[in-house]
Amino acid sequence: MYVVMLHYTAPAEEVNLVLPDHSNWINRHYQSGDFIIEGRRSPRPGSVIIACDMARGRLDAILATDPLVREHLVRPEVITFEALRTVPELARYADRLAGG
Repeated sequence: MYVVMLHYTAPAEEVNLVLPDHSNWINRHYQSGDFIIEGRRSPRPGSVIIACDMARGRLDAILATDPLVREHLVRPEVITFEALRTVPELARYADRLAGG
């Protein structure tokens, strides 16, 4: 799995103009099963996305289509991790990683 930290590189006013398109992009990737969690960081220096297990190249290609990335308003930082334990509602994600 991946934790994607989106670090704002532009003033909030500029970011806010693109947020509706970013929200639509997030929704598409929820529907396709690529993302399982997304939210704002507090205080608001950016946001966080938890992405499902996939080839790293595929994740990079997905992130490149984010309107905030395309407009150079955020810098994505990707952290790879193995989900070993989780609450029962998310167990299927840990099982995929364990080969189950």
